[in-house]
Amino acid sequence: MLGSVAPWLRKKFWGFARGDLVLAGLACAVAMASVLTGNPDEGPLIVTLPVAIASTLALAWRTRLPVVTVAIILVAEIAQLLLAQPAGSLWSLVVSVIAMYSLAAHYSEGMAALIGALMVGTILVEEKVTEGQDYLFIILLFGAVWLLGRASRLWRGRVSKAEQHQQDLALLAVSDERVRIARELHDVVAHSLSVIAVQADAAGAALERDPVRAREPLKVINETARGSLNEIRDMLNLLRADEGELGPAPGLGALDELLASAKDSGLTVESEIHLNGRTVPPVVDLAAYRILQEALTNVARHAGSVNAKVTVLASAQSLELSVVNDAGPRPRKVAGAGVGLLGIRERVTLLGGTLETGETERGGFRLFARLPLDGRTS
Repeated sequence: MLGSVAPWLRKKFWGFARGDLVLAGLACAVAMASVLTGNPDEGPLIVTLPVAIASTLALAWRTRLPVVTVAIILVAEIAQLLLAQPAGSLWSLVVSVIAMYSLAAHYSEGMAALIGALMVGTILVEEKVTEGQDYLFIILLFGAVWLLGRASRLWRGRVSKAEQHQQDLALLAVSDERVRIARELHDVVAHSLSVIAVQADAAGAALERDPVRAREPLKVINETARGSLNEIRDMLNLLRADEGELGPAPGLGALDELLASAKDSGLTVESEIHLNGRTVPPVVDLAAYRILQEALTNVARHAGSVNAKVTVLASAQSLELSVVNDAGPRPRKVAGAGVGLLGIRERVTLLGGTLETGETERGGFRLFARLPLDGRTS
């Protein structure tokens, strides 16, 4: 119930918070009832009734512009002091207390202290004129209310900062997840399209001379496309589902299929795999697979049908990956912004590893990555 009422009270109506308008209306009703019944009798209605209405309706400004609330209340009390009797009813005290709290809760400390001191000083002068004796009570009451308002302001500030911090963390998490998804999609799609493009060229050439020979490249295209669709479908299922069993992420166990796919793209691939009985953590296993996948894709795209050597070596502390290719006969002009190599560098950096890339002495290209086997992320 309260959860649905609170948002309604915070909404604005003609620039005023609905909660403040409700509070002002209720206070006005109580004050008018007190004045009209003469309980207590503070003077002629021609003075006390307008003072009661003005003092209570001023609460509508308590969060929008608290200084206006304080000013109206002080002017009304002084007017009643000069034209009738000083306000001594309970509702007038409550209105002044609310005004002091609002002042302290919505202004800076200096402004709140200055206006608060002016307000208490005015009330003390009224007490002096009427020969009252409640000076200490007034100081303690309004001082305590002022401190309560300051504490409320401090608490709300901390809550606001905490909420903003949570929002920033959520945005950062979303951004990181978007980058991760984009990296995964790039690795899957780029490799598959490279294979499909090469096999489509082969099938097109075979169709002109020997249509029967086109069957094999078309078969590879079909298998590659289906495999890519399955990986993308698994990724989409991961985004949709909170729970549930999903297919295992690819890793070094699928390296034979990856090398076969690289050969389908036109590469001549030689491999040396030495895990030496080491257990590769899942996060490193997936990263290693994606790094090799992207490296071989880059070779096929940029160098063409050349020789490439893939080396995987596991030691006690790290997993070393190396992809070295010969120089291509005619380096291809590939449109793109180097997203693949950037994705490799991001994967290596996230795992706290190192990456080395550059041309070989014979004009080829070498990629070497070392990944810690503890699977930590930086």
